[in-house]
Amino acid sequence: MKKNLLFLLTLSAALLRGQAVEAHFAQHLITQAMSAHPELQKIGIHVIPPGGSDDCIIACSVPSKIGKKSSAADLAVKRSGKPTVKTVTEGSFYDLALPLADSGNHSIGMIVMEMRMSGASSPDDAVQKATAIRDGMQGKVPNGQSLFAAAPASDPLVLLRTTPLPDITGDFDHFAVDVAHNRLYVSAEVHHSIEVFNLKTGEHLMSAPGVTTPHTLAFVPETGQLLVADGGDNSCRVLDGADLHEVKRILLEAYPDAGFYDAEKRLFYVGNGGKRANAAYSFVSIISAEGGKEMGRIRVESANLEAMALDREHNLLYVNIRDKSQIAVIDLAKKEVRQTWSIPGLNLNTPMELDAANQRLFVAGRKPGKLFIIATGTGQVIATLDCVETANDMTFDPAAHRIYVTGSGGVTVVQQDGADTYRTLAQFGTNGGKTSVLVPSVKQFYIAHTKTPEDNAGLQVYQVN
Repeated sequence: MKKNLLFLLTLSAALLRGQAVEAHFAQHLITQAMSAHPELQKIGIHVIPPGGSDDCIIACSVPSKIGKKSSAADLAVKRSGKPTVKTVTEGSFYDLALPLADSGNHSIGMIVMEMRMSGASSPDDAVQKATAIRDGMQGKVPNGQSLFAAAPASDPLVLLRTTPLPDITGDFDHFAVDVAHNRLYVSAEVHHSIEVFNLKTGEHLMSAPGVTTPHTLAFVPETGQLLVADGGDNSCRVLDGADLHEVKRILLEAYPDAGFYDAEKRLFYVGNGGKRANAAYSFVSIISAEGGKEMGRIRVESANLEAMALDREHNLLYVNIRDKSQIAVIDLAKKEVRQTWSIPGLNLNTPMELDAANQRLFVAGRKPGKLFIIATGTGQVIATLDCVETANDMTFDPAAHRIYVTGSGGVTVVQQDGADTYRTLAQFGTNGGKTSVLVPSVKQFYIAHTKTPEDNAGLQVYQVN
Protein backbone atom coordinates (compact mmCIF):
# COMPACT_ATOMS: atom_id res chain seq x y z
CA MET A 1 0.00 0.00 0.00
CA LYS A 2 2.77 2.42 0.96
CA LYS A 3 4.69 1.55 -2.21
CA ASN A 4 1.62 2.20 -4.36
CA LEU A 5 1.01 5.54 -2.63
CA LEU A 6 4.64 6.55 -3.11
CA PHE A 7 4.42 5.61 -6.80
CA LEU A 8 1.28 7.70 -7.26
CA LEU A 9 2.82 10.70 -5.53
CA THR A 10 5.95 10.43 -7.66
CA LEU A 11 3.88 10.09 -10.83
CA SER A 12 1.73 13.10 -9.89
CA ALA A 13 4.83 15.22 -9.25
CA ALA A 14 6.28 14.20 -12.60
CA LEU A 15 3.07 15.12 -14.41
CA LEU A 16 3.00 18.52 -12.72
CA ARG A 17 6.59 19.19 -13.67
CA GLY A 18 5.97 18.10 -17.26
CA GLN A 19 8.47 16.47 -19.57
CA ALA A 20 11.86 17.81 -20.53
CA VAL A 21 11.61 19.60 -23.88
CA GLU A 22 14.22 21.47 -25.90
CA ALA A 23 12.58 23.31 -28.78
CA HIS A 24 14.92 26.25 -29.25
CA PHE A 25 13.64 27.28 -32.69
CA ALA A 26 10.05 27.22 -31.41
CA GLN A 27 11.11 29.42 -28.49
CA HIS A 28 12.83 31.71 -31.00
CA LEU A 29 9.47 32.12 -32.79
CA ILE A 30 7.78 32.90 -29.46
CA THR A 31 10.41 35.54 -28.65
CA GLN A 32 10.05 37.14 -32.07
CA ALA A 33 6.25 37.26 -31.76
CA MET A 34 6.37 38.80 -28.28
CA SER A 35 8.89 41.41 -29.45
CA ALA A 36 6.86 42.35 -32.53
CA HIS A 37 3.41 42.35 -30.92
CA PRO A 38 3.17 44.26 -27.63
CA GLU A 39 -0.58 43.55 -27.59
CA LEU A 40 0.26 39.93 -26.63
CA GLN A 41 0.69 39.13 -22.96
CA LYS A 42 1.26 35.40 -23.47
CA ILE A 43 1.85 32.93 -26.29
CA GLY A 44 2.62 29.20 -26.41
CA ILE A 45 3.09 26.39 -28.95
CA HIS A 46 1.65 22.87 -28.39
CA VAL A 47 2.87 19.87 -30.40
CA ILE A 48 3.91 16.26 -29.82
CA PRO A 49 7.69 16.22 -29.16
CA PRO A 50 9.89 13.75 -31.07
CA GLY A 51 9.57 10.32 -29.45
CA GLY A 52 6.56 11.47 -27.43
CA SER A 53 2.93 10.38 -27.54
CA ASP A 54 1.12 13.40 -26.07
CA ASP A 55 0.80 17.03 -27.08
CA CYS A 56 2.51 19.40 -24.67
CA ILE A 57 3.75 22.97 -24.47
CA ILE A 58 7.13 22.99 -26.24
CA ALA A 59 7.67 26.77 -26.20
CA CYS A 60 6.06 29.54 -24.19
CA SER A 61 6.51 33.13 -23.07
CA VAL A 62 6.06 31.76 -19.54
CA PRO A 63 9.12 29.45 -19.52
CA SER A 64 8.09 27.33 -16.55
CA LYS A 65 5.04 26.07 -18.50
CA ILE A 66 7.26 24.34 -21.07
CA GLY A 67 6.78 20.57 -20.93
CA LYS A 68 3.27 20.61 -19.44
CA LYS A 69 0.65 18.47 -21.19
CA SER A 70 -2.00 20.11 -23.35
CA SER A 71 -5.51 20.30 -21.91
CA ALA A 72 -8.59 18.67 -23.42
CA ALA A 73 -9.82 22.09 -24.59
CA ASP A 74 -6.50 22.73 -26.35
CA LEU A 75 -6.62 19.37 -28.09
CA ALA A 76 -10.18 20.03 -29.26
CA VAL A 77 -8.90 23.02 -31.24
CA LYS A 78 -6.23 20.86 -32.88
CA ARG A 79 -8.81 18.25 -33.87
CA SER A 80 -11.39 20.73 -35.17
CA GLY A 81 -8.93 22.88 -37.03
CA LYS A 82 -10.92 25.95 -36.01
CA PRO A 83 -9.84 28.86 -33.76
CA THR A 84 -11.57 29.67 -30.49
CA VAL A 85 -11.72 32.89 -28.49
CA LYS A 86 -12.91 33.62 -24.95
CA THR A 87 -13.29 37.06 -23.43
CA VAL A 88 -11.71 37.19 -19.98
CA THR A 89 -13.32 40.33 -18.59
CA GLU A 90 -11.62 40.26 -15.18
CA GLY A 91 -8.22 40.03 -16.86
CA SER A 92 -9.06 42.39 -19.73
CA PHE A 93 -7.75 40.02 -22.40
CA TYR A 94 -8.88 37.63 -25.12
CA ASP A 95 -7.92 33.99 -24.62
CA LEU A 96 -7.25 32.52 -28.08
CA ALA A 97 -6.40 29.06 -29.42
CA LEU A 98 -5.62 28.36 -33.07
CA PRO A 99 -4.53 25.27 -35.02
CA LEU A 100 -0.90 25.32 -36.16
CA ALA A 101 0.44 24.00 -39.46
CA ASP A 102 3.82 23.98 -41.17
CA SER A 103 4.65 26.01 -44.27
CA GLY A 104 3.18 23.19 -46.41
CA ASN A 105 -0.11 23.48 -44.53
CA HIS A 106 0.28 20.12 -42.76
CA SER A 107 -1.24 20.14 -39.27
CA ILE A 108 1.42 19.92 -36.55
CA GLY A 109 -0.26 21.24 -33.40
CA MET A 110 -1.79 24.39 -32.03
CA ILE A 111 -0.91 27.80 -30.68
CA VAL A 112 -2.44 29.71 -27.76
CA MET A 113 -2.35 33.45 -27.16
CA GLU A 114 -3.56 35.97 -24.65
CA MET A 115 -4.20 39.32 -26.35
CA ARG A 116 -4.89 42.47 -24.35
CA MET A 117 -8.30 43.98 -24.99
CA SER A 118 -6.55 47.23 -25.85
CA GLY A 119 -4.98 45.39 -28.80
CA ALA A 120 -8.26 44.34 -30.47
CA SER A 121 -11.67 45.98 -30.89
CA SER A 122 -13.71 42.78 -30.51
CA PRO A 123 -13.37 38.99 -30.22
CA ASP A 124 -13.61 38.65 -34.00
CA ASP A 125 -10.89 41.29 -34.44
CA ALA A 126 -8.73 39.42 -31.90
CA VAL A 127 -9.11 36.19 -33.91
CA GLN A 128 -8.21 38.00 -37.12
CA LYS A 129 -5.08 39.53 -35.58
CA ALA A 130 -4.08 36.28 -33.89
CA THR A 131 -4.47 34.45 -37.20
CA ALA A 132 -2.13 36.91 -38.89
CA ILE A 133 0.45 36.40 -36.13
CA ARG A 134 0.04 32.60 -36.36
CA ASP A 135 0.39 32.64 -40.17
CA GLY A 136 3.59 34.64 -39.94
CA MET A 137 5.05 32.12 -37.51
CA GLN A 138 4.06 28.94 -39.34
CA GLY A 139 5.44 30.31 -42.61
CA LYS A 140 8.88 29.89 -41.02
CA VAL A 141 8.30 26.23 -40.08
CA PRO A 142 9.15 23.74 -42.88
CA ASN A 143 7.92 20.83 -40.75
CA GLY A 144 7.17 19.90 -37.15
CA GLN A 145 10.68 18.59 -36.57
CA SER A 146 12.17 22.01 -37.37
CA LEU A 147 10.61 23.42 -34.20
CA PHE A 148 13.19 21.42 -32.25
CA ALA A 149 16.18 22.71 -34.21
CA ALA A 150 18.68 25.20 -32.80
CA ALA A 151 17.74 28.84 -32.52
CA PRO A 152 19.42 31.20 -35.00
CA ALA A 153 22.86 32.34 -33.88
CA SER A 154 21.59 35.91 -34.27
CA ASP A 155 19.41 35.48 -31.17
CA PRO A 156 21.28 37.21 -28.35
CA LEU A 157 19.68 35.02 -25.66
CA VAL A 158 18.45 31.43 -25.91
CA LEU A 159 16.50 29.91 -23.01
CA LEU A 160 18.23 26.75 -21.77
CA ARG A 161 16.19 25.81 -18.72
CA THR A 162 14.03 27.06 -15.86
CA THR A 163 14.53 25.99 -12.24
CA PRO A 164 11.20 26.17 -10.35
CA LEU A 165 11.21 27.68 -6.85
CA PRO A 166 7.75 26.75 -5.51
CA ASP A 167 8.52 27.74 -1.90
CA ILE A 168 9.74 31.27 -2.66
CA THR A 169 7.29 34.17 -2.52
CA GLY A 170 7.85 37.89 -3.10
CA ASP A 171 10.48 39.87 -4.97
CA PHE A 172 14.09 39.07 -5.67
CA ASP A 173 16.61 41.90 -5.73
CA HIS A 174 20.21 41.24 -6.85
CA PHE A 175 22.67 38.47 -7.72
CA ALA A 176 26.27 37.69 -6.76
CA VAL A 177 28.61 35.17 -8.38
CA ASP A 178 31.33 32.84 -7.09
CA VAL A 179 32.91 31.50 -10.29
CA ALA A 180 35.63 29.47 -8.54
CA HIS A 181 33.11 27.42 -6.55
CA ASN A 182 30.44 27.36 -9.30
CA ARG A 183 27.86 29.22 -7.22
CA LEU A 184 25.19 31.80 -7.95
CA TYR A 185 23.51 33.74 -5.13
CA VAL A 186 20.33 35.81 -5.27
CA SER A 187 18.63 37.84 -2.55
CA ALA A 188 15.00 36.86 -1.90
CA GLU A 189 14.06 40.02 -0.05
CA VAL A 190 10.46 39.16 0.88
CA HIS A 191 11.20 35.52 1.63
CA HIS A 192 14.04 36.66 3.97
CA SER A 193 16.63 34.34 2.45
CA ILE A 194 19.60 33.95 0.14
CA GLU A 195 18.98 31.41 -2.61
CA VAL A 196 21.98 29.47 -3.92
CA PHE A 197 22.32 27.77 -7.32
CA ASN A 198 24.81 25.79 -9.36
CA LEU A 199 26.24 28.43 -11.68
CA LYS A 200 26.56 26.15 -14.72
CA THR A 201 23.36 24.13 -14.49
CA GLY A 202 21.02 26.43 -12.55
CA GLU A 203 20.24 23.65 -10.05
CA HIS A 204 18.86 25.00 -6.76
CA LEU A 205 21.36 24.07 -4.04
CA MET A 206 19.98 25.68 -0.89
CA SER A 207 17.76 28.33 0.65
CA ALA A 208 19.58 30.08 3.49
CA PRO A 209 17.63 32.01 6.14
CA GLY A 210 19.26 34.32 8.67
CA VAL A 211 18.80 37.56 6.73
CA THR A 212 15.92 40.01 7.04
CA THR A 213 15.48 42.00 3.83
CA PRO A 214 18.52 41.30 1.64
CA HIS A 215 19.23 43.62 -1.28
CA THR A 216 22.62 44.11 -2.93
CA LEU A 217 25.05 41.18 -2.63
CA ALA A 218 28.81 41.12 -3.16
CA PHE A 219 31.01 38.03 -3.18
CA VAL A 220 34.62 38.46 -2.01
CA PRO A 221 36.79 35.71 -3.57
CA GLU A 222 39.81 36.43 -1.36
CA THR A 223 37.88 35.66 1.84
CA GLY A 224 35.14 33.41 0.45
CA GLN A 225 32.57 35.67 2.08
CA LEU A 226 29.29 37.14 0.92
CA LEU A 227 28.41 40.74 1.81
CA VAL A 228 24.70 41.49 2.16
CA ALA A 229 23.10 44.93 2.33
CA ASP A 230 20.25 43.99 4.68
CA GLY A 231 17.53 46.64 4.75
CA GLY A 232 15.52 44.81 7.36
CA ASP A 233 17.99 45.15 10.21
CA ASN A 234 20.01 48.19 9.06
CA SER A 235 23.28 46.40 8.53
CA CYS A 236 25.78 44.90 6.16
CA ARG A 237 25.96 41.22 7.00
CA VAL A 238 29.14 39.26 6.35
CA LEU A 239 28.31 35.62 5.60
CA ASP A 240 30.48 32.58 4.99
CA GLY A 241 30.03 31.83 1.30
CA ALA A 242 29.95 28.05 1.79
CA ASP A 243 27.11 27.56 4.27
CA LEU A 244 26.01 31.21 4.67
CA HIS A 245 26.38 31.35 8.44
CA GLU A 246 26.93 34.87 9.76
CA VAL A 247 30.52 35.90 10.41
CA LYS A 248 29.94 39.54 11.26
CA ARG A 249 27.32 42.29 11.24
CA ILE A 250 28.23 45.91 10.43
CA LEU A 251 25.65 48.44 11.64
CA LEU A 252 24.57 51.17 9.19
CA GLU A 253 21.88 53.82 8.90
CA ALA A 254 18.29 52.83 8.10
CA TYR A 255 17.55 50.46 5.23
CA PRO A 256 20.78 49.79 3.31
CA ASP A 257 19.74 48.80 -0.19
CA ALA A 258 21.54 49.61 -3.46
CA GLY A 259 25.30 49.24 -3.65
CA PHE A 260 28.42 48.58 -5.71
CA TYR A 261 31.40 46.36 -4.96
CA ASP A 262 34.86 47.48 -6.08
CA ALA A 263 36.60 44.11 -6.40
CA GLU A 264 40.01 45.69 -7.00
CA LYS A 265 40.09 47.74 -3.79
CA ARG A 266 37.71 45.41 -1.95
CA LEU A 267 35.38 48.23 -0.99
CA PHE A 268 31.60 47.86 -0.77
CA TYR A 269 29.67 51.09 -1.38
CA VAL A 270 26.17 50.90 0.13
CA GLY A 271 23.37 53.48 0.11
CA ASN A 272 21.45 53.87 3.39
CA GLY A 273 19.44 56.42 5.37
CA GLY A 274 17.05 58.71 3.53
CA LYS A 275 13.30 58.18 3.55
CA ARG A 276 13.41 55.14 5.84
CA ALA A 277 15.36 57.25 8.36
CA ASN A 278 12.82 60.09 8.00
CA ALA A 279 15.55 62.20 6.44
CA ALA A 280 15.82 64.14 3.17
CA TYR A 281 19.43 62.99 2.77
CA SER A 282 21.16 59.62 2.53
CA PHE A 283 24.66 58.23 2.93
CA VAL A 284 26.90 56.13 0.75
CA SER A 285 28.77 54.03 3.30
CA ILE A 286 32.23 52.74 2.38
CA ILE A 287 32.76 49.27 3.83
CA SER A 288 36.09 47.45 3.83
CA ALA A 289 35.65 43.81 2.81
CA GLU A 290 39.01 42.99 4.38
CA GLY A 291 38.58 44.88 7.64
CA GLY A 292 34.87 44.16 7.96
CA LYS A 293 34.00 47.70 9.03
CA GLU A 294 32.65 51.02 7.77
CA MET A 295 35.58 53.19 6.62
CA GLY A 296 33.59 56.35 6.01
CA ARG A 297 30.38 57.75 4.56
CA ILE A 298 29.42 60.33 1.94
CA ARG A 299 26.31 62.45 2.33
CA VAL A 300 24.01 62.76 -0.69
CA GLU A 301 20.98 65.08 -0.76
CA SER A 302 18.46 62.39 -1.64
CA ALA A 303 15.87 60.35 0.19
CA ASN A 304 16.23 57.41 -2.23
CA LEU A 305 19.55 56.24 -3.66
CA GLU A 306 19.60 53.48 -6.25
CA ALA A 307 22.22 51.78 -8.45
CA MET A 308 25.84 52.91 -8.60
CA ALA A 309 28.70 52.68 -11.10
CA LEU A 310 32.43 53.17 -10.54
CA ASP A 311 34.79 55.07 -12.84
CA ARG A 312 38.08 53.80 -11.49
CA GLU A 313 40.28 55.86 -13.81
CA HIS A 314 38.80 59.15 -12.58
CA ASN A 315 38.00 57.90 -9.05
CA LEU A 316 34.33 58.80 -9.41
CA LEU A 317 31.20 57.04 -8.24
CA TYR A 318 27.94 57.66 -10.09
CA VAL A 319 24.75 57.20 -8.07
CA ASN A 320 21.10 57.29 -9.11
CA ILE A 321 19.05 59.81 -7.10
CA ARG A 322 15.67 58.27 -7.82
CA ASP A 323 13.45 60.60 -5.83
CA LYS A 324 14.69 63.62 -7.79
CA SER A 325 15.34 61.95 -11.19
CA GLN A 326 18.97 62.99 -10.90
CA ILE A 327 22.45 61.46 -10.97
CA ALA A 328 25.10 62.27 -8.38
CA VAL A 329 28.78 62.36 -9.35
CA ILE A 330 30.86 61.59 -6.24
CA ASP A 331 34.53 62.43 -5.93
CA LEU A 332 35.86 59.46 -3.97
CA ALA A 333 39.15 61.18 -3.11
CA LYS A 334 37.33 64.06 -1.42
CA LYS A 335 34.37 61.89 -0.34
CA GLU A 336 31.87 64.46 -1.54
CA VAL A 337 29.34 65.04 -4.31
CA ARG A 338 31.09 66.94 -7.10
CA GLN A 339 28.07 67.43 -9.40
CA THR A 340 24.40 66.59 -9.67
CA TRP A 341 22.93 66.03 -13.12
CA SER A 342 19.24 66.56 -13.90
CA ILE A 343 18.31 64.50 -16.96
CA PRO A 344 15.22 65.67 -18.92
CA GLY A 345 12.68 62.85 -19.33
CA LEU A 346 14.32 60.56 -16.78
CA ASN A 347 11.86 59.10 -14.27
CA LEU A 348 12.33 56.58 -11.45
CA ASN A 349 15.93 55.94 -12.52
CA THR A 350 16.94 52.63 -10.94
CA PRO A 351 19.60 50.47 -12.71
CA MET A 352 22.90 51.89 -13.94
CA GLU A 353 26.02 50.68 -15.77
CA LEU A 354 29.24 52.30 -17.05
CA ASP A 355 31.20 51.86 -20.26
CA ALA A 356 34.52 53.07 -18.90
CA ALA A 357 36.39 52.80 -22.20
CA ASN A 358 33.99 55.12 -24.03
CA GLN A 359 33.02 57.17 -20.96
CA ARG A 360 29.32 56.46 -21.42
CA LEU A 361 26.91 56.02 -18.53
CA PHE A 362 23.79 53.89 -19.06
CA VAL A 363 20.73 54.65 -16.90
CA ALA A 364 17.22 53.18 -17.18
CA GLY A 365 14.06 54.94 -16.06
CA ARG A 366 11.11 52.83 -14.94
CA LYS A 367 7.99 54.63 -16.17
CA PRO A 368 8.17 55.09 -19.02
CA GLY A 369 10.76 52.41 -19.72
CA LYS A 370 13.60 54.38 -21.25
CA LEU A 371 17.36 53.79 -21.55
CA PHE A 372 19.54 56.92 -21.43
CA ILE A 373 23.10 57.01 -22.77
CA ILE A 374 24.99 59.85 -21.07
CA ALA A 375 28.44 61.32 -21.74
CA THR A 376 30.27 61.25 -18.42
CA GLY A 377 32.43 64.25 -19.27
CA THR A 378 29.48 66.60 -19.65
CA GLY A 379 26.39 64.87 -18.28
CA GLN A 380 24.71 65.34 -21.64
CA VAL A 381 22.30 62.76 -23.08
CA ILE A 382 23.77 61.19 -26.22
CA ALA A 383 20.89 58.86 -27.09
CA THR A 384 17.70 57.32 -25.69
CA LEU A 385 15.95 54.04 -26.49
CA ASP A 386 12.72 52.47 -25.32
CA CYS A 387 13.24 49.59 -22.91
CA VAL A 388 11.21 47.42 -20.55
CA GLU A 389 9.05 48.98 -17.88
CA THR A 390 9.98 48.89 -14.18
CA ALA A 391 13.65 48.14 -14.85
CA ASN A 392 15.55 46.76 -11.87
CA ASP A 393 18.84 45.37 -13.19
CA MET A 394 21.26 46.19 -15.98
CA THR A 395 24.48 44.58 -17.23
CA PHE A 396 26.93 45.93 -19.79
CA ASP A 397 29.14 43.44 -21.64
CA PRO A 398 32.11 45.43 -23.01
CA ALA A 399 33.41 42.46 -25.02
CA ALA A 400 30.17 41.99 -26.97
CA HIS A 401 29.17 45.68 -26.71
CA ARG A 402 25.74 44.74 -25.38
CA ILE A 403 23.48 46.14 -22.70
CA TYR A 404 20.93 43.89 -20.95
CA VAL A 405 18.07 45.60 -19.09
CA THR A 406 15.53 43.57 -17.10
CA GLY A 407 12.27 44.71 -15.52
CA SER A 408 8.71 43.61 -14.93
CA GLY A 409 8.12 44.06 -18.67
CA GLY A 410 10.81 41.53 -19.60
CA VAL A 411 14.33 41.94 -20.97
CA THR A 412 15.67 44.42 -23.51
CA VAL A 413 18.96 43.64 -25.28
CA VAL A 414 20.69 46.64 -26.85
CA GLN A 415 23.68 46.51 -29.20
CA GLN A 416 26.32 49.24 -28.99
CA ASP A 417 27.56 49.86 -32.54
CA GLY A 418 29.66 52.82 -31.44
CA ALA A 419 30.02 55.11 -28.45
CA ASP A 420 27.06 57.15 -29.71
CA THR A 421 25.15 54.56 -31.75
CA TYR A 422 22.76 51.97 -30.24
CA ARG A 423 20.00 49.66 -31.49
CA THR A 424 17.59 47.19 -29.90
CA LEU A 425 18.40 43.55 -30.67
CA ALA A 426 15.54 41.90 -28.80
CA GLN A 427 12.85 42.50 -26.23
CA PHE A 428 10.65 39.77 -24.77
CA GLY A 429 8.78 38.77 -21.62
CA THR A 430 10.41 36.91 -18.74
CA ASN A 431 7.35 36.20 -16.61
CA GLY A 432 8.02 39.39 -14.63
CA GLY A 433 11.69 38.64 -13.94
CA LYS A 434 13.35 41.92 -12.95
CA THR A 435 16.51 40.53 -11.31
CA SER A 436 19.34 39.47 -13.62
CA VAL A 437 23.06 38.98 -14.07
CA LEU A 438 25.42 38.14 -16.93
CA VAL A 439 28.32 35.73 -16.30
CA PRO A 440 30.63 35.93 -19.34
CA SER A 441 32.91 33.10 -18.18
CA VAL A 442 30.11 30.54 -18.65
CA LYS A 443 28.34 32.48 -21.43
CA GLN A 444 25.08 32.49 -19.52
CA PHE A 445 22.52 35.08 -18.44
CA TYR A 446 20.26 34.52 -15.43
CA ILE A 447 16.87 35.98 -14.55
CA ALA A 448 14.92 35.34 -11.33
CA HIS A 449 11.16 35.79 -11.60
CA THR A 450 8.66 36.03 -8.78
CA LYS A 451 5.69 33.83 -7.99
CA THR A 452 2.46 34.78 -9.77
CA PRO A 453 -1.14 33.53 -9.45
CA GLU A 454 -0.50 31.07 -12.29
CA ASP A 455 3.15 30.17 -11.83
CA ASN A 456 5.86 29.44 -9.27
CA ALA A 457 8.91 31.61 -8.85
CA GLY A 458 11.89 30.41 -10.85
CA LEU A 459 15.41 30.90 -12.17
CA GLN A 460 15.69 31.23 -15.95
CA VAL A 461 19.05 30.28 -17.48
CA TYR A 462 19.86 31.65 -20.93
CA GLN A 463 22.71 30.90 -23.30
CA VAL A 464 24.42 34.06 -24.55
CA ASN A 465 25.23 34.09 -28.26
